[in-house]
Amino acid sequence: MALIRDFELPGTGFNVENAYHIIKNVNTEKRLQDIPLPPDSSREDGLTAGDRGPEVYWKSGYIGKIAIEVFASKEARDEGKTPIGAIANSPTDVSIDRAVATPGKAHEVLFFIDADSEDSILTQAYNHLKTTEYYQDAQEV
Repeated sequence: MALIRDFELPGTGFNVENAYHIIKNVNTEKRLQDIPLPPDSSREDGLTAGDRGPEVYWKSGYIGKIAIEVFASKEARDEGKTPIGAIANSPTDVSIDRAVATPGKAHEVLFFIDADSEDSILTQAYNHLKTTEYYQDAQEV
């Protein structure tokens, strides 16, 4: 399984049409409890006010962290060519040094794993990606 969509080479402005995006791995974490807000001694209730951001950052459950490698084409991948880039929460999540994080969208590579689903974690990861703004119009192959 893979997703086909354009990919801008990091820092170049050059766009590779119909690049081949594959999930390299999905790391899993079992978060036993919600991550609490930090205390705020300036408030009467002692709690930090404000938006906590996407639940996947702080809510308990099984969390999947997706690392994607991007190739110029399926043929380039099948021939053992080097990926042209990657999308991950951290550059250390992928094996190439030209990784590009997704500023402001890091939560898009994080998702809740449904431990009761009949779908594999990999299938759940691809299904999650297809719900994101970045991959919503990608072609699945």
